[in-house]
Amino acid sequence: MKPNYAVSVRELPDERLEAFVHDWLSVRTNDYVQSFRWNGSGDMGRDVVGYVTESRHEGDWDNYQCKQLGKKLSETSALIELGKIFMHSAAGEFILPRAYVFVAPRGVVRNVKKYISQPELFRKTCIDRWDEVCAPNLVENKIVALSLEIRAKIESFNFKEVTALDAVSLVDDPHIKPVLVKWFGADPGEAPRGKVPDTLESQEVPYLAQLVDAYGERVGHTFADAAEVLTHPDWGDDLRDQRTRFFEAAEFKRYYRDSTFPEVLDTYVEDIYFGVIDTHRAPHGDALARMSAVMVEAKNCSTAGILTRYGRIAVRQGICHHFANEGRLKWKR
Repeated sequence: MKPNYAVSVRELPDERLEAFVHDWLSVRTNDYVQSFRWNGSGDMGRDVVGYVTESRHEGDWDNYQCKQLGKKLSETSALIELGKIFMHSAAGEFILPRAYVFVAPRGVVRNVKKYISQPELFRKTCIDRWDEVCAPNLVENKIVALSLEIRAKIESFNFKEVTALDAVSLVDDPHIKPVLVKWFGADPGEAPRGKVPDTLESQEVPYLAQLVDAYGERVGHTFADAAEVLTHPDWGDDLRDQRTRFFEAAEFKRYYRDSTFPEVLDTYVEDIYFGVIDTHRAPHGDALARMSAVMVEAKNCSTAGILTRYGRIAVRQGICHHFANEGRLKWKR
């Protein structure tokens, strides 16, 4: 049965929910240049923020207010949390956020849903209910009156950008998979097979140049380029196999860069490196002999972690060509 990660999110303690959301924002690199967690008593109404630009709070930013409650987020709590933002922004602490998201795993009450669906009604309610709800509850032992400055902030804020996410919506987000893998051991799934292009690509140049030299060394003939090797009756098929391995590894790395946190793939790749490096450094008759020995070692190489089950033989071998591309281990020493 498929795990219900929404239930797992609902069971997170307050601080862990904030950390979970922070991880979620950290993988949304197309949306934010940086995320930051303002946990603690001095957060000024900010739990986790996503900075849209390097200007951080001096530029566009989005606020994610995490409310891990035993029930749905109430109208009173929603107004108080927004009130904190208006009060601190009016005091000059930061400009208003571009967007405001209530992260409430158990959802929000009907009135909050209504306000979110009617932004101008939400604005009016913030003003009309300030004295009753916000004024006595923003600062301990103090009444925070609706000053002209605070009112101006409420009037200028874009209430169309107030939304709410419950646990189901959160785990259905298209960017959430790496977070579910990290937090709950979700299965990232199998990477697609690599596709070898008909034409030689620029990303192949370093390792192919080494292989062209290696084939030439073996046959005693200087090949002009990889295209010439591909026409050779003895070594053309071998080079085609090496390209298949390279692109299997390329697709594997692309997929898991998107579906897991970087350390997951990095750990797997490092296991391959340390599994083959001694074989690479050992004496060999020529560069092709070295490559062939490393390919055999990579086939038998053991790894740890969640990617082990998906690391096909061609992937492990192809990663070695990526090492050659990067200069970490060269076929011709």
